[in-house]
Amino acid sequence: MAAVSRSMVVLAVIVCIFAWRWVMMRVNHLPPVTEGYFHPAYRPVAELFRKFVEDGVELGGSFSVYQHGTPLIDLWGGYADAESHRPWREDTLTMIWSSTKGATALAVAKLVDKGLLDYKKEVYKYWPEFAQNGKSSITVEMLLSHQSGMNSLGNQTISLHDYMNNWTKVENIMATAPPDFSPGTRLCYQSFTFSMYIDALIRRVDPQHRNLSQFFHEEIALPYGIDIFIGLPQPYFHRAARQKFPPQWKLITWLFDTVHRPLLFALLNKDSVEYRSAHSVDIMGKFEVLNDPHNAQVGLGSAIGFGTARALAQLYDYIASGGSVGNRILLPADIVKELMKSRTDSLPSRLKFTVGLMTTKNVADVDVFGHSGFGGQQAWADPVNKLGIGYVTNHHSIKYASPSEHYLELLKLFYDCYKQAHAS
Repeated sequence: MAAVSRSMVVLAVIVCIFAWRWVMMRVNHLPPVTEGYFHPAYRPVAELFRKFVEDGVELGGSFSVYQHGTPLIDLWGGYADAESHRPWREDTLTMIWSSTKGATALAVAKLVDKGLLDYKKEVYKYWPEFAQNGKSSITVEMLLSHQSGMNSLGNQTISLHDYMNNWTKVENIMATAPPDFSPGTRLCYQSFTFSMYIDALIRRVDPQHRNLSQFFHEEIALPYGIDIFIGLPQPYFHRAARQKFPPQWKLITWLFDTVHRPLLFALLNKDSVEYRSAHSVDIMGKFEVLNDPHNAQVGLGSAIGFGTARALAQLYDYIASGGSVGNRILLPADIVKELMKSRTDSLPSRLKFTVGLMTTKNVADVDVFGHSGFGGQQAWADPVNKLGIGYVTNHHSIKYASPSEHYLELLKLFYDCYKQAHAS
């Protein structure tokens, strides 16, 4: 009898194993789904996007290019949540991570246009308490171009709960924190604190004392039909893609590459600026908590933004076109010109920043302006060809904010088609 029982147990285990493998195969081999629009000139790009989805290279994401308010290509495919078999839809929102910094920069540009902020003025002139502990020389421009030295909060770490519900505490910590280095002497990327100080400024200079999230929503997103949120309101969370992250060992392997090894060592050194910057907010190393709608609603404009590729392309279409699309003006041309001016050319760094935007050359060797984001998110304005470009995914690459290889292939093919379409 005991032998029979043991046999039954073994058989049950085997059945369970095969059942589990069958379920996992169903999850990991879902039928490919791609939708969207493309101008006939860009059919090869649409076909390549479909191939990436069918091959499993693109697990879930969207790619869009706009010109003068018109989509040249607007594609989406894969799955927003493979576990529930929820496909990526036209209105699927995903975290855009540091691409949110670009939205923050445009909110500041709006305030500059209104005459409420001046890039060249010292921050303490708007926020007197900020002058404590050696910060009186820091200008708005330094904050926006990662030259302020305000990379961390000293040795303090704040929670998302405090950021949302205890602003007085957060503002006091920021006001008293010393710079991590002499302001204006170097460029050091502000992972999280970038938008925190901007948020404090906006709350002080805006006549309605709105926070960054509300200001962006009411001054840019709503009036211009831009489907981007800084902090996702809970009623919209049903549209959000579930974030998937690569295994830690893959990330460490990438960081241990010769090019990135200094960053790895800096992130492991508790005395480094990079370590303190990464740990200024209590989410480093546990990004999965942002799949919780309570955390996703926090308006941290350095990272917790949600949007579509279409929205990013539409937003940067305005910037690429000098601030206006058709008869709609997002920003006047002189403000856009200031927005595109690099502020970090004299500093040794592979990165270049304007007042809040990154600037680089893309695969077509064109100077573009915008901001990439963790996991491969991309949002750019190409002012030469008057193009707004957006790409988002919820299945993050291991390259931090570097573009994925398949995004680069899509973009290169797009430009090839664009040149051919305009050859005549």
